[in-house]
Amino acid sequence: MALSKTLIVATALDVLDDEGIDGLTLRRIADRLDVKAPALYWHFADKKALVDEMATEIMRRVVAERTLPDDWHDLVRSGARGLRRTLLAHRDGARVFSGSRLTDGAVIAALEGPLRVLVAAGFAERDAALAWSTMRDLVVGFVIEEQEVYGVDGSPAVAYDDAARAAMFDGAAHPFALRSGPTAWGGVDERFEDVVRFLVDGMAARLV
Repeated sequence: MALSKTLIVATALDVLDDEGIDGLTLRRIADRLDVKAPALYWHFADKKALVDEMATEIMRRVVAERTLPDDWHDLVRSGARGLRRTLLAHRDGARVFSGSRLTDGAVIAALEGPLRVLVAAGFAERDAALAWSTMRDLVVGFVIEEQEVYGVDGSPAVAYDDAARAAMFDGAAHPFALRSGPTAWGGVDERFEDVVRFLVDGMAARLV
C-alpha cells in the first residue's frame, strides 16, 4: 500500500493506543509501516505536524457523530458527551487534542451548526462562541485528568489511592480537603455529568 497522510495518521493512532503519547515517535510509526523514518517527512514536516493531523482526525470523528438538537441544553450536553467519548477512544486522546491546530477547513466550518443553534436560542454571538469553546476546553481538561487518574479498566491508578492521599495531611483539621480529591464525590461518569450541568446552568443565567 502506498504511503499516504491518511495511512500514516491511522498508524500513528494505533501506536498511540499501544504506547501512549510519550511513546509516540516517528521511528515507531515508521517501523509499524515498514519504512524508514525519513519517508514520513515527505508528508509531515515534524512530529508536531503529525499530532495536529491526528487531532484533526479525532475532531472529524466528533463532527461525523454530532447531532444538532433544536434545544440548546441538549446540544451542549450531547456535544460534551460526544467529544468525551471520542477522546476516550484513544489512549491519551485528550493530550493529543490539547493545544493542537486543526488542519481541515471543513472541520472548522462545522462550528457553524452549533453556533447557529445557540444564537437562535437567544445567545449573543460572542457568548455562543465562548460557551462552545468553554465546553470543548472543559471536556478536554476533564478527559486529560480522567485518562491520567483512571486505568483502562476504570479503576484509579495506584498513585491516586485515597488512603495514601489522606495520610499526607491531618484530615481532622482539614475535613473538606479530606473528602475532596480526584476520585471523590461519585464515579467519573457521574462527575462528568455534573460538570456539564454546571456549564449549562451558567449558560442559562446569561439568557436571563
